Amino acid sequence: MINVEKYTDKEVEEPLLYFIDNTYSEANKLLENLPDVLNIHFTPEGGSDITGIGAFAYSKNRINISFLKDFEDKQFQQLALHGAIFHESYHINQGFTYEDSPFTALQSAIYEGCAVVFEREYAKNTPPYADYSQHTELELEAWLDEVKKIGNEYFEDVTLWRKWAFYNDELEQKWIIYKLGVWLVDKTLRRTGLDIIDLRNMSADEIIKKGNLSITK
Repeated sequence: MINVEKYTDKEVEEPLLYFIDNTYSEANKLLENLPDVLNIHFTPEGGSDITGIGAFAYSKNRINISFLKDFEDKQFQQLALHGAIFHESYHINQGFTYEDSPFTALQSAIYEGCAVVFEREYAKNTPPYADYSQHTELELEAWLDEVKKIGNEYFEDVTLWRKWAFYNDELEQKWIIYKLGVWLVDKTLRRTGLDIIDLRNMSADEIIKKGNLSITK
């Protein structure tokens, strides 16, 4: 079940609760380390102009959600909300939350990749920001080499985080951490024959070892 800690616009957000609760119940049946009660904290910032949604696993029992009330494509926005609940639930299950930070850039990429693949496979939603299909293996490997150099400052330096998570002006590329993470997790699943559900209780370091991700070719 869910519990709302804070609204920003109750008239808009309260009607979402039945849908959020049902979606969380769906995710809960697939994962096993989720809290019985999930706290929802609606926030005015963080919503994407692309999806109409923003979501953030703040702690092991709280998700922050931003819902853009003026987003035009309501059907697409609802699909994105469904996917976001699955995505953040996977983060909580793995312990990838703000309260559990910091994490290195590579660990963050793995955790984001896991959550996106879970969202893609089980919520049937593929976030547009995580599509790496237009990038070559050489390009992805070059990103990996750079991301491996970034330690916990990825979580501690907002400018650095934005550079790799959202837009890297030097490389003129968006969403590198997400694309790189999905690529690495897809590679792991192909190499091992596992399903994303099988990774739900593994740490990023365990997944890196399991997928032999120090070797990318």
